[in-house]
Amino acid sequence: MPPRIAWPLLPLAAALFAPAAAQPPDCGAAAEIALICRQAEDGRKASLVRTELPARGGCAQPLLETFTDSDRDRPRSIALAVGQTGECRFADGGRLRVQVQAEPPPPAGPCSNAPSASFTLWLDDRRVADRRAVRDRCEIAPTPWMYRVDRDAVYDCSNGDCGPLLAPDQPLASLPVDSMIAPEAAANAVAATAAAAASNLQRLLDRGPVCAELERQLALDWNALDPFRRGADDGAPLQRVVAAEAPAGTALPDGLEFIHGPWRAFDFDFDNDGLIDRVYLGDTRGLEGWYSSPLLVTAGAAADGFRARDGAVAPQAVPCQWDGARPPLSHCDDLRNAAWSRREPLRQAVPAPLPGIAGGDDFFQTRTTTALPLRFGDATYVALWSSAGPALDYVGLYRPRPGGRREAVCLIRRAAVTR
Repeated sequence: MPPRIAWPLLPLAAALFAPAAAQPPDCGAAAEIALICRQAEDGRKASLVRTELPARGGCAQPLLETFTDSDRDRPRSIALAVGQTGECRFADGGRLRVQVQAEPPPPAGPCSNAPSASFTLWLDDRRVADRRAVRDRCEIAPTPWMYRVDRDAVYDCSNGDCGPLLAPDQPLASLPVDSMIAPEAAANAVAATAAAAASNLQRLLDRGPVCAELERQLALDWNALDPFRRGADDGAPLQRVVAAEAPAGTALPDGLEFIHGPWRAFDFDFDNDGLIDRVYLGDTRGLEGWYSSPLLVTAGAAADGFRARDGAVAPQAVPCQWDGARPPLSHCDDLRNAAWSRREPLRQAVPAPLPGIAGGDDFFQTRTTTALPLRFGDATYVALWSSAGPALDYVGLYRPRPGGRREAVCLIRRAAVTR
């Protein structure tokens, strides 16, 4: 039996605001479920509770709420009647859909003429809860219940403690995409699964639909993300960042230089805070034709173009400062500065995003790791992969956050190949 965890019920008054003037519904006259969604710093959150709010809208299209990073911790509520569907779309591309349906009456028995209803819940087009009871046919007074969503997990909190609907060894990505609500996504998932099987790929970490697209591209060509090998990503959901190049005469900040090779500079929102940053890419040709592209990021202060922030805000080096020790720039082995009187020739590495992986804290090593900015939906990601070392047969995808933080989203492994 899956473990159950205690989870205090949060106040819902802030999210269950009074609706605007009701429109004549095409479905049930009164709502059965309130779906409260919230974009949190670490991903999607949601609650489902019973309600008796007036119904709004119709049945033809889902009632939709869309969140961006700027909507963080601002909950929104959708009231759903029988026959209606509500959907929340989150900043990382994730989706949560809830449908309320009438249950067919039994041929005979107690309360056979009384209506009953159920709901179905999907995360990223995967059916997690199927026809869960909203109200019993014979109930006299409404029985309260509550379900909660935390990123990729769904919990039944109806009895005061919260039990997960999926077993600990059953990740969301293991569920099939529902072809009834997302036929194209289901077909793409089937194709990606077949391609991955042929290519011996394995998704070890999957925190959003971007991972399926990353796996699809890697299944077609493991070197698809080489920054100097233009991949066939035109029109694909996951693409290299297309951004304005920095003005001519732009110099690296604070007297910094890349140890090897030339560099380029582009202006785009690197850390997903809605402000335009300046990103310097160092282009280094490594052994056997591999390239590494360390990044240097100067945080911006405006949304309509790059403007450096006031004050002494040091640039951020990636992947060097994604090392668990957060080393200073003077320790980054792919940077140099004439003002540094003493060099610390330490090797940095981004730790493996999951426990139990060989290499641990010394996983994506800076001297052999490529960092490539990518775009999926309205968010920036950074792909990391290595030409040597413990991460040789892995690709990691990270979502940068303000303040030098990042969130591990995907980790894909291929079977070791003979070289």
